[in-house]
Amino acid sequence: MNKTTDKKQVRILLGILSAKSIHNIVLSPGSRNTPIIIGFAREPYFKKYVILDERCAGFTALGLSQQSGSPTVLACTSGTAILNYAPSIAEAYYQNIPLVVITADRPQEMIDQDDSQTLRQENIYSNYIKYSCSLPVEITCKEDETYTERLINQAVNIANRSPKGPVHINVPLREPLSGVTCTKSETPRIIDDICPKKQLSSLSAEMFASKITNSRKVMILASFSKYDKNISAALSELSLFPQIAILSESLSNIDVPQAINTIDRVLTFIRDDEKEDMAPDILITFGGSLVSKKIKQYLRIFTPAEHWNINESGLIVDTFGALTKQIDLSPSYFFGQLLQHSKPLKTGYNKAWHNMTSKAAEARTRYTESVGWSDLKAFSILLPSIPKGTALQLSNSTPVRYAQLFDCRQFFSVNSNRGVSGIDGSVSTAVGAAMADTERQVILITGDMGFLYDSNALSIADIPNNLKIVVIKNGGGSIFRFLQGAEPLDELERYFETVQDVDVKSFSDMYGFRYFHVADECGLKYILTDFFECEAKAILEVVTPRTENDIILRNYFKR
Repeated sequence: MNKTTDKKQVRILLGILSAKSIHNIVLSPGSRNTPIIIGFAREPYFKKYVILDERCAGFTALGLSQQSGSPTVLACTSGTAILNYAPSIAEAYYQNIPLVVITADRPQEMIDQDDSQTLRQENIYSNYIKYSCSLPVEITCKEDETYTERLINQAVNIANRSPKGPVHINVPLREPLSGVTCTKSETPRIIDDICPKKQLSSLSAEMFASKITNSRKVMILASFSKYDKNISAALSELSLFPQIAILSESLSNIDVPQAINTIDRVLTFIRDDEKEDMAPDILITFGGSLVSKKIKQYLRIFTPAEHWNINESGLIVDTFGALTKQIDLSPSYFFGQLLQHSKPLKTGYNKAWHNMTSKAAEARTRYTESVGWSDLKAFSILLPSIPKGTALQLSNSTPVRYAQLFDCRQFFSVNSNRGVSGIDGSVSTAVGAAMADTERQVILITGDMGFLYDSNALSIADIPNNLKIVVIKNGGGSIFRFLQGAEPLDELERYFETVQDVDVKSFSDMYGFRYFHVADECGLKYILTDFFECEAKAILEVVTPRTENDIILRNYFKR
């Protein structure tokens, strides 16, 4: 017999979560969620993380689920606390990352009655949640219990159903909140969700394969997704077909030796009179949104005759204005079936893309070696030096874009919050990723503005020593110097870049990180080994010139 909360709906909730093997729980302190905290805290099965800042808590949970593939629970009190979860929930929704969001609430009769910490919480995340429900405020009969079991089972099942994503369970609670009772662990009814894997019919598989077999120019374009060994195996075989060129971004996490993963670098090397010949007749896409603006512009101008997009969201995703087939299927099954029925065709398309890639690599290497100290130079030294097997995290704005310029394949995984591409939450997400696998080194590369924006994450208790953070300190939001139309504006520095001198060392000292600092090429080369091998959580500050990076990068993209 254990003493736990006397709120039966909370006990049912905990029983179903544990029965469905949900282990990681991120809690934020509060009053209305007292029964939820008591329930989780007194159940030894759950791994609990207590994080004060709900926005940080949300992104930490995202990082935990991102690495584990299993839902993480987020639980907070009522009122504005739940609104602070919104950025991470939106990001999880567009990244297809499962979260179970539990929000404590006032009873319905107290809503809009000028009671403190009270707002309309039902369906509050409606635009970016897979499922939302509100539990009964009390369990007074068998029907209430049955209904509660059904709602919770449905929420967890939907979070895990492909495409995975966040769900919301709102829990209205009446006072008193801190009551406990001696009871055995609840054994609620468990409803399993059986989802057979979808496959193409033989006729459809043969139709798609026939088009591939008879087309002279096929491009497979992979954007952000989780590693899947079956996708990588099938694409590795297809990448040897003479008529197929596979282009990927680092966030696609495919392990395909023949894939071209420096898209922007190659595209800028193609002459205008070559662009139409290099464009595909058939384009096949899968994964989330693309980092590369250049590939989107290219394929919107030189549109393929056919574009097949593979995703299970049910949405029509027509990125290039040329979509002809929306395929509601796992990429793993689609490419596996495609491989079984397709045959190579002797064309020069694959070779043409690889020849262009080799020429671009040689030219860009010469250029990178010749330039002075800058963001580009720093990334050219940093990225190839990162140890094999590292889980790399990239913040938005410039870090994720620079990473696409270098052919580095040594990482265990590469992740970035590219669902909605905000700079908020990159540090918190990396903390969650490090917590998910404390044996693997997790390295976050972020700009100084992204680091400052999410600096509360550094205060999270028990950040593991496998987390390393690289802060590219270039004096502000330098991404705006690269954007067309922003550079000549008088408001650039004050209103766009928001130039600041972020005191990285003070943050490191305040939160117990070991601090490293470099401001030139020699210093970076010298310090990297010590930084990577440091046995403590650590921050490396890399200072680069604020006003030269855009000029150097623009010249990089000139043929």
